[in-house]
Amino acid sequence: MSRYFIGLSSGSSLHGVDAALVRVDGVGPTIAPQLAQFVHEPFGRDVRDLLLRLAGDATSRHFGLAHRVLGEAFANAARKVVDLTKQTWQQVLAIGLSGHTVWHDADGRFPSTLSLGMPAAVAERTGVTVVSDFRSRDLLVGGQGAVLTSAVDVPLFHDDQERRVLIHLGGLATVLWLPAESGLRDVIGFQAAPCTLMLDGLMRLLTGGRESFDPGGRNAVQGRCLEPLVERWLAHPFFKRKPPRSVPVYEFGRDFLEHAVELAKAEGGNLHDLLCTATHFTARAIAESVQRWLPAAPDRVLVSGGGARNGLLWRLLEQQLDPAPMERTDRFGVPAEARKSVGYAGLAALAMDAVPGNVPASTGATGPRLLGSFTPGDGANWARCLAWMAGQTAHRRLAA
Repeated sequence: MSRYFIGLSSGSSLHGVDAALVRVDGVGPTIAPQLAQFVHEPFGRDVRDLLLRLAGDATSRHFGLAHRVLGEAFANAARKVVDLTKQTWQQVLAIGLSGHTVWHDADGRFPSTLSLGMPAAVAERTGVTVVSDFRSRDLLVGGQGAVLTSAVDVPLFHDDQERRVLIHLGGLATVLWLPAESGLRDVIGFQAAPCTLMLDGLMRLLTGGRESFDPGGRNAVQGRCLEPLVERWLAHPFFKRKPPRSVPVYEFGRDFLEHAVELAKAEGGNLHDLLCTATHFTARAIAESVQRWLPAAPDRVLVSGGGARNGLLWRLLEQQLDPAPMERTDRFGVPAEARKSVGYAGLAALAMDAVPGNVPASTGATGPRLLGSFTPGDGANWARCLAWMAGQTAHRRLAA
């Protein structure tokens, strides 16, 4: 039986909302997700400015406003992705909502996370049940809340003939080890380094906000690498930590970027040099993590995320991960930019099937857990969801 889910995600690079309509065959651990449609809805300037303010002098009012505005943005993207297909809303069982993460600390005394994007707004505007807040349950049992979509990535990208590494070049660079052996027990997942979060942040800072990213790395490729900065950044204690681990984003925020500008000036560097240096740093941090923390060299490297379109970053990774060939996930039916939203659609399916969504070998949690909080859609949709979940419970009781 085929079901349809929508996955909604928004990365830390502040570009917009990614929406994926995903057909899911199978149930529980045997799900086979297949992308039916993908759309990217860019944020308007006002929304980006509001989100940028959350990292600075924001008040409770700003957080409340962003929660509502992002909810509407997620809902708009969901409506658009369905409008582009022949599917109807009655065929969509649920929506997996990542939310827009504004705080994540997996290593403090009380690990915590905060994602904005009102689930009720999405449920109200679409009439479809929303599954959200996937990270919290994993954090509460000792996990990092990342790499969270491993249970969906494995059926999408595993191959029993070769060892693969899946690298996501989003706001943060994540690494997922997919051994040839089947199953979830032997996967390894971790966040490797700040990625477009740093590159885009520098671009905004250096251009006074006129440009929000460096298309294809065309500015970075014109610069020279300031090696003392790369070595300084790689000496950060984070890069010595064993996986599973998650990047302490607050340590690579605006203060870090402003200090990076001063360091570059002291080395006689300009805008192009700093972007080039940051790209070299990101590539080296990822490559060294792969070489240091994975049990063997990969036979193939699959790349997803917006950073996969950065020509300089791609070339540097290709050089440092040689001889393993690198390919975008596009070849496997998931466009590089769509992988995260497809993953959240899959997590919603696992939640509906009452199957744990986290992979302890990837997140570091003490055990598998059901993930997500439910916000009911309209009466008809919620009744379908309840009927499906009741059916799965009855099936498991019979099987037992």
